[in-house]
Amino acid sequence: MDNAKYLIIGAGPAALAAARSIRAINQTAMITLVTREETLPYSPAVLPYLLSKELTENDLFVKGKDILRNANLKLVCGKEVVEILHDANKVKYSNGECETYDKLLIATGAGPQIPPIDKLEPENIYTFRTYGDFERLHRGLGPKENIAIYGAGLVAVEAAEKLCMAGHAVTIIARSSLLRKYFSPQNVALIEKAFKQNGGKVITQNTLVSAQTVQNKLELVLSGGEKLTVDRLIVATGVAGNMLASSEISVVAGGIKADKHMQTNLPNVYVAGDIAAAPSFFDGENATCPILPEAVSQGRVAGANMAGEELEYKGWISENQLRCFDESLFSVGITNPQAEAGYEVSETAADKSFLKLVFKEDYLVGVEGVNMKFIHPGVFTYLIREQVSVKKYKQLLLAKPREAACWLMLQDRKNNMI
Repeated sequence: MDNAKYLIIGAGPAALAAARSIRAINQTAMITLVTREETLPYSPAVLPYLLSKELTENDLFVKGKDILRNANLKLVCGKEVVEILHDANKVKYSNGECETYDKLLIATGAGPQIPPIDKLEPENIYTFRTYGDFERLHRGLGPKENIAIYGAGLVAVEAAEKLCMAGHAVTIIARSSLLRKYFSPQNVALIEKAFKQNGGKVITQNTLVSAQTVQNKLELVLSGGEKLTVDRLIVATGVAGNMLASSEISVVAGGIKADKHMQTNLPNVYVAGDIAAAPSFFDGENATCPILPEAVSQGRVAGANMAGEELEYKGWISENQLRCFDESLFSVGITNPQAEAGYEVSETAADKSFLKLVFKEDYLVGVEGVNMKFIHPGVFTYLIREQVSVKKYKQLLLAKPREAACWLMLQDRKNNMI
């Protein structure tokens, strides 16, 4: 299929990875990316850096522009796919037009979920998922505002930090605890302390009950009875996949079900990124894993298979990184195992640094680190994903994690080349 037509819905990291993978195999195919946004491709992960002016808008788009040019890709902006007509190998746009494809990739990402909040008017809700969200927020921001962020995940914390750095007074409202899905409570306490030291505030174990406009301000009422008066409210309470209409596509765990080749149950239709419910590395169960490294990996696998190669996705592994003020945290894999399940946990701490390693039998399955600034989490991800035996080196990994992890990775790669 040298002249095959590849249609990719979306223009984020998963879409770009797939397009590059296809182009590496097929130099003559027509590859089209369709996005409902009106911009060049970009990574949403770097949007918070625009708030603090650590990056410019040109920085945001330069990589996507280069990929489009170097891989000879066609980008169509401002068009939204709403339905897949798989029997005819077509997609339908919101304006009623249809377009054919030979192979289709769904990389539509995810959008914000807004919980019910009494008295809150739609125009007073700010989200932070797209460049359009940034533009809307940035246009309205005064020099120093009181801002509430409702949410406790990585997006909420990263946005809060950058807004603090820009001179705003920020309050994070967490329905349970801050970053509970990603890091241990004692490590999260460092983040909470850093916010207080930089003029921020964290309120946990509270839901936002109502948000009423009073004299150009928002009066917030929390479930614990506390009241706040703020200039602006950002809601970052979670996301849901951007689904397309199709009565026959398989959906599971809030995403489109993918097999180990990132193919859906429909012929010639693949999926990658935040919308994909792909197999987990540890148990094979299908679920979404909306993080950048997995989006890129899934896109690469999907693109290769769309272009005719046989490439398997090894399964997603949770990998999270956060640099917040002077604190640096990361976690990979299983970091809070059940005691009765046969896991072995080793920890070490010194000054403000902390390292937890989780083993099962002879293999590393999880790691959590704080202020281990010379360690690259990707090396640990490699050891976990490639199931490198660490039987003889568990204590060495704990004592000299950087050196031992890199040596084990290099030895494994050398052995696999023989």
